[in-house]
Amino acid sequence: MITRFLFISLLVLLSFGAQGQTSLTPSQWQGQIGSVRLILVIDATVASHSPTGHFESPDQTEEHIPITDLRITADSLIATAPLIGGTFSSRFSPDQRSLVGVWQQGNASLPLTLRRLEKPVVKSKRPQTPVPPFPYRSDSVQYYNADKSIHFGATLTYPNPSHQPTRVGLPAVILITGSGPQDRDETVFRHKPFAVIADHLTRHGFAVLRVDDRGVGQTTGSFRQATSADFANDVLASIAYLKTRSDIDAKKIGLIGHSDGGLVAPLVAVRSSDVAYIVSLAGVGVKGSELLKKQIATSNRLEGMSPSAQVATAQVMNALIDRAADTALSTTRADLQAVYGHWKQTQPVDSLTSTGLTDQSAKAFISSLLSPWMQYFLRYDPAPTLRKIRIPLLAMNGEKDYQVDATDNLSGFTTNLKKAGNKRYQIVSMPGLNHLFQTASTGGESEYAQLEETFSPRALTKMTEWLKEQVGIKR
Repeated sequence: MITRFLFISLLVLLSFGAQGQTSLTPSQWQGQIGSVRLILVIDATVASHSPTGHFESPDQTEEHIPITDLRITADSLIATAPLIGGTFSSRFSPDQRSLVGVWQQGNASLPLTLRRLEKPVVKSKRPQTPVPPFPYRSDSVQYYNADKSIHFGATLTYPNPSHQPTRVGLPAVILITGSGPQDRDETVFRHKPFAVIADHLTRHGFAVLRVDDRGVGQTTGSFRQATSADFANDVLASIAYLKTRSDIDAKKIGLIGHSDGGLVAPLVAVRSSDVAYIVSLAGVGVKGSELLKKQIATSNRLEGMSPSAQVATAQVMNALIDRAADTALSTTRADLQAVYGHWKQTQPVDSLTSTGLTDQSAKAFISSLLSPWMQYFLRYDPAPTLRKIRIPLLAMNGEKDYQVDATDNLSGFTTNLKKAGNKRYQIVSMPGLNHLFQTASTGGESEYAQLEETFSPRALTKMTEWLKEQVGIKR
């Protein structure tokens, strides 16, 4: 699963000259929060003395994020963007070279200092993102699920019919996104991994269907109330759509799932004999509750938390996760809040401070544990499902994936596929790759936006060659 960071650094471009305001010339300012840059562009309507502006998050999107309330005085700046629920409140330093303040977003309130820059910030490059013209067909397609309750928007890429040696149907794959609301390209930090995968596979003879998640883009429905089981139903609708096309070989339809999509794909396969093969990319091979515990512990270690703080944080996080995952016990907000409250009472003040855990952040974490998707995930054990998989399956994980640990989860696939009597699976641990299958230095989430590589060519080649073997493509 992918933890969604919103910001790394905050940049501000100031341009104003109204009386009573500071006399700064157009400039850029940058601070540090987490792992994604946020740019604040402020223009001034001098005649009306009313500055206007917008935020930009260049590592994530090309879209501007409007600021509806912007206040600048001789010594302060406050900017509010309701679309992302964020407000930056600050004061200018005496030398006018810093903005010292607080960034508030949702339940989070973080100190933030912006310092003046001399040069504009350059947007990160995404050289692998495919750009037209393409040597294949790329069609926008739409279809419904069986009861017409959800309308899906998708892109189908497929080799030009004139380039096909015969008129037989094409082998096809459906791409299944990871956790969180995702568009059809699985866009994250302006990377478009599903567009890259679709382009590569289509150039090698496959039809590829990539689909907007529920409530995203052209797909209707509610994402907030959906679980991985619901997403499996959505994939079944995509299979049904492909089977209506005369240019698709209905006996050669496979699934490629990333992260939570690697959990969803086996769920679909045990329900539908139409699934011919599966590729799991950073898929889940252990219980969801255990994966989340490991993910949090690893993240704290990578962020440099002291050993004692790591222990204290693990105590409360593990207790909350275990309670939320226990089907035999109540898991109301009050129940989880009581678990947190008991832990807090037993901790020395120094220990509480070192963990960085506040009542606000605990409240936000508890809310996340109570979402329908998380409740399903925490209680999900992949073993019973994987033990029913007898079709070809390729499980690939990056060795620098600190969200879905390669060793733990690939071992889970191996153990359970053996128990299934499956003779047609392959397990691949890829050195140097992170959760997004980028070639990484540390593997930490803070690298995702900075790395220019979207998806490792090594991983693309391995996956493509395996898929070609399954469907008999020789070239």
